[in-house]
Amino acid sequence: MSNKTKLMRAGITGVTGVVGAGIAAAVIAGLALLPMPSYIGTAPSLTVAPAPTDQRRVCQGPLVQVMANSTDASTFLSSGTPTTETYSPSSKVTQNNLDAVDNMAPDSMGAPTVLEVPAEKDAAEQPLLAGNQYQQTSSDELSGLATAACSEPANDSWLVGGSTDLGRTTLLMLANPTGVTATVTFEIFGESGYIDAVSQEGIIVLPGEQRIVSLAAFAPDVVEPVVHVHSVGGQILASMQHSVTRKLQPSGVDWVSPGAGPNTSQVFPGVFLMGATKQDEDEHGAVQSDLEPTVRVLVPGTQDAEVNLKLISETGETQAITTRVRAQTTLQLPFTDVADGTYTVIVTSDQPVVAGVRTLQSATADPSTVNAQTAPQTSATPTPTPSATPGAPAAPVTPTEQPAIAPVPLAGGDFTWFSSSTRLTGDVALPIPAWLNPTLTLYNPGSKSITAVLSARGEADVTVTLDSAKMTTVPLRAGVRYSLAGAQGLLGGLTFVAQGLGSSIALNPANVLGSSLTIYPR
Repeated sequence: MSNKTKLMRAGITGVTGVVGAGIAAAVIAGLALLPMPSYIGTAPSLTVAPAPTDQRRVCQGPLVQVMANSTDASTFLSSGTPTTETYSPSSKVTQNNLDAVDNMAPDSMGAPTVLEVPAEKDAAEQPLLAGNQYQQTSSDELSGLATAACSEPANDSWLVGGSTDLGRTTLLMLANPTGVTATVTFEIFGESGYIDAVSQEGIIVLPGEQRIVSLAAFAPDVVEPVVHVHSVGGQILASMQHSVTRKLQPSGVDWVSPGAGPNTSQVFPGVFLMGATKQDEDEHGAVQSDLEPTVRVLVPGTQDAEVNLKLISETGETQAITTRVRAQTTLQLPFTDVADGTYTVIVTSDQPVVAGVRTLQSATADPSTVNAQTAPQTSATPTPTPSATPGAPAAPVTPTEQPAIAPVPLAGGDFTWFSSSTRLTGDVALPIPAWLNPTLTLYNPGSKSITAVLSARGEADVTVTLDSAKMTTVPLRAGVRYSLAGAQGLLGGLTFVAQGLGSSIALNPANVLGSSLTIYPR
């Protein structure tokens, strides 16, 4: 090949390369101007719903008195007998007692109870089961009203409430309904920080047993305790009995039930406040006295938190305060210039917190002057109770309304501990204690409105529509079994208030451990 031919080929090749590069650049530039597909990939996931299983709830049992004993630090004796209301739309509820080994009273005076219903064969959903217990007592040692929900046992619980200060008694109840021995350890926090006084060996709770422990044995003279209970092996129901005596006069008793775990938001629907308009003047900041209502807050982590307290009324009005809370140290926040009425209390924080609310019921103040609503009346023509499971037949139940217990104002007054609620995941069974003035409060924390229906045998249905961030109260009839349908996403609570008496029950999902689980494979 001649040199001329080589030069021509080289020239053609060079021109071709330049043209090709130009075309490629033009194509790339053109693609950059074209709209790209808007599809965004999502991680694969699988929602797993547990197969329906037998349902179990544990009721705390009777209030107990601390009895002096020459051989032990203390022993315990039942102070009256609680009444338990149960409800399952699909099956008969069976009840079995646990062995309260530290309670010297016979079972005839009450005992911790396990409620159970079986899962129906080939059922698509978990059976509903609910129970609520209540007890009004008046003795030289204890006086007041105490209510509590019968709850699922767990391996981890937070209890916000109680006191071991002078004249205050707090007992930790540990019930093991499982067939496995539970080893229970707990952490205690107070107004001075973490209390390093708890034995790490743990407390052994045998299958089918309840143990009672005085909190003062581990943390004496603590005004604002918060207790974190953890069990290995069997699951337990942890709760606390808190009682107050002032100048030798019993001045209230209530259960402290497990609330929601550490979170940046804690919600308390149905908090009834009376006489709090001058609290800020009385307290001048953080609440020190248990003669004032308060919100007790703990940051269990290692970083301080900015905490916001907000109150929402039924009219939509809000009030808020913001403060700094030290890590692992409890703080009690006041209700500043709050008018009498029922509120939803919301605690938010930039760090996970746990919280509880305490209110006071004076022996001289009548709350009926504040709550003017009346409960739904019995319909002229009784209708069957709708099943809590959509599409399922109505349960063959009989009328269950019981005569309400007439509250007798107690000279020493009473107090109420509110545990935080968690969002409902579906329909709820509500067996209402046969005690006067029960009220249901519902709050919608979501961004869309929610419509729920409250029904009971022989009652006209009550339809409730709640817009975002709104609350409402519904007076209920004592001793009636209600079903609440369409409540998914709501938070709720039951409140019982009379002159010198009060208590509350937080609503929680009907079956926390049986909820669906979303799995994301690696």
